[in-house]
Amino acid sequence: MHLDRRLLGWGVFFILLGAIPLLMKAGLLDSALVTRWPLLWPVLLIGWGLGLLLRGTPLALVGGAVTAITFGVMGGGALATGFSDIPFASGCTNTGSGTAFAPRNGEFGATAQVSIELSCGTLAVGTVPGYGWTVDGSDRDGEGPALTSGGGMLALSSDDERGPFASTGRVSWRVGLPASSLISLGLTINAGDGEMVLDGRYSSVNLTVNAGEAFMRMEGADEVGDVNATVNAGRVVIAYPLGDGSGKLTLNAGSMEVCLPPNASVRVSWNGTLASNNLEDTNLVKIDEDTWTSAGFDVAQSHLELDVSANAGSFTLAMDGVCGT
Repeated sequence: MHLDRRLLGWGVFFILLGAIPLLMKAGLLDSALVTRWPLLWPVLLIGWGLGLLLRGTPLALVGGAVTAITFGVMGGGALATGFSDIPFASGCTNTGSGTAFAPRNGEFGATAQVSIELSCGTLAVGTVPGYGWTVDGSDRDGEGPALTSGGGMLALSSDDERGPFASTGRVSWRVGLPASSLISLGLTINAGDGEMVLDGRYSSVNLTVNAGEAFMRMEGADEVGDVNATVNAGRVVIAYPLGDGSGKLTLNAGSMEVCLPPNASVRVSWNGTLASNNLEDTNLVKIDEDTWTSAGFDVAQSHLELDVSANAGSFTLAMDGVCGT
């Protein structure tokens, strides 16, 4: 057998990239150890240094091997555990308690559109009775988020008036959404953490997480339409309610867990590149190479349609209604 030395490093990298998430899922690697993958970055400098020192010698491959192995371990660890524990990579380094800002509140009518974009911090979204909404929390200066409201619309975003190289520090927002209004909800979390308990009425929910982590629980929702989610280098957990609905789920170098009630009727379409899923390990029926359904699935009956696309990501489906923590 002849080994192409030019591709040896890539081979080692991809083997580790896929093996580490699989080994952790199988319980053969300690998740607490894998989450420490960011601490390996100094080894990259060692590998590059060895490559320079040994260039032109029979040991020149050593530097490249060290670099490829380190990149593979770090990449596999990132796929398995996400990026939410590396604030230095996002500029989100202020972990202080911050200063409370003045609470804001308002009221919607029968329908509403809500957009929330948080960068660097924590977001908690819950449900309050009636038609009123509330916002409170803290940030470095006690100024609060940029807020626009009126005409059945609410938009919250991190204040970026200081320019691209400035920061309001790590923020904490608590948002209460009314249970009586039918809401179209858009959520974006950049380098932060979110916990959303959505017990109201939602015509649609769109969630995007970039280098962060989010838990979205909708088991108690009174009404839910389409629920779509995208995770880029992070982790998302979604608990769907029982009933009709659809979801377009996209993973790019991240992980996603979807939890369904035990008696849910569902059809899952899968498309993955350098990605993994647990669909073979569930009680779903495999229809073809890319489609799984619950037993006795009937498209004419109430059901959930999930379209999952993953690029270097890990997708997990739980059919017992129990979400990961």
